[in-house]
Amino acid sequence: MSGHLAPVPTSNLYTWRSGVESLSPAKSPCTGLYGEQWQKTHAAMLDFLERFGAQAVELGRTDLELFGIHPVIGTGRADHCGALVLTGRQVEAIDAKTVTYGNLTYYRHVPGTPQGIPIWAFKG
Repeated sequence: MSGHLAPVPTSNLYTWRSGVESLSPAKSPCTGLYGEQWQKTHAAMLDFLERFGAQAVELGRTDLELFGIHPVIGTGRADHCGALVLTGRQVEAIDAKTVTYGNLTYYRHVPGTPQGIPIWAFKG
């Protein structure tokens, strides 16, 4: 994002829900996430917000940790992607450091690693 200010991460359930609900499950919002995989991801995001959204806010999770993607190439850079973007699977548990999907665990953002933008802000 040269020449631009980095996005400020937010921990606001209303903003998250509005962002996800603004996306159509029938049309991918970014490069690298298409068809059935995007439909599963969208459904899993909505499920997460319903079941774990309030807890995620209480734990201090941010939109970039959960819904982040690379600002230019979407999911093409996994190191910019949030916990809910790449798997298309429903979350089974969250705590202060992890998001768990059965045998797969996503660890909380480590300071110094790249951050992207929320998936609903992607412009390509």
